[in-house]
Amino acid sequence: MPSELPPDLWRMLTGTVGLVATANGERGVNVMAAEWASFVNKAPLYVAVALGPGAVTRELIEASGGFSLTLCSEEQASLADFVGSFSVEEVDKTTSALLDLGPPDVTTVPWVRGGVLALECRLRRTIALPVHRLFIAEAVAAHLPPVPRRPLVKHGEMFGLGAPAHRCRVVVAVRTLPGRLLTVCASGPAARGPDLWRVTLMAPAGDVPLGDFPSTRYGDLHARIPLNGPEVPHPLDGARIRVDRAGAEPGFARLVPPVPHHGHGSHELQEHPSWN
Repeated sequence: MPSELPPDLWRMLTGTVGLVATANGERGVNVMAAEWASFVNKAPLYVAVALGPGAVTRELIEASGGFSLTLCSEEQASLADFVGSFSVEEVDKTTSALLDLGPPDVTTVPWVRGGVLALECRLRRTIALPVHRLFIAEAVAAHLPPVPRRPLVKHGEMFGLGAPAHRCRVVVAVRTLPGRLLTVCASGPAARGPDLWRVTLMAPAGDVPLGDFPSTRYGDLHARIPLNGPEVPHPLDGARIRVDRAGAEPGFARLVPPVPHHGHGSHELQEHPSWN
């Protein structure tokens, strides 16, 4: 029997705090804080907001067919805490002097000023989850602050961002191909000097330089290297690949035998690398 998951695992998520505004009939404009708000498609830009069963905003979105989403800045921690603590059934939150609403350009829903970004959104799909309800909407207008702002993030508590995380090392992985070909892919910080990646075969009998390679247009290494030179040992048992880049700690990868490919059609390189 699988063990039960701890009930508060959801608090491990880290994300930008969102403010969801709705405008609907006699209730007027309402603003609530939404911890689970994110982008789910790039072009067109789609956002998803998950709301719990106690949120009146669920009814307001379904009735009006849209909402605005503001991604909070660090300065909006107090505002996010307030609008997330009270319901529209209890108080008119728009009377707060801290809540500054901007006029919509495309929809009929105002948006909250002062954030990293505000989007006017039209509802495209609603998905009923076991407890929450997921609203997927298309962004049809955007409002950016005159000066870029730093985001307010939620990870149990609310936090501002510190200094950027420094990438200090090369990370490399390889694929051995039939015909003694090697694909080497690596990422790392910008080079402090020539924009080159130095690849070395580290074999038990000694190191074998495999060459210096320029970056791709995305600043990474993606090279296919033949291993047919007389200086390359055979077999390659116990060998590793080392990749060096000026100003970074080197990266290492293990060599493994090529994996037979039984698929149909050729393997296409990804047009644009992405985490999404």
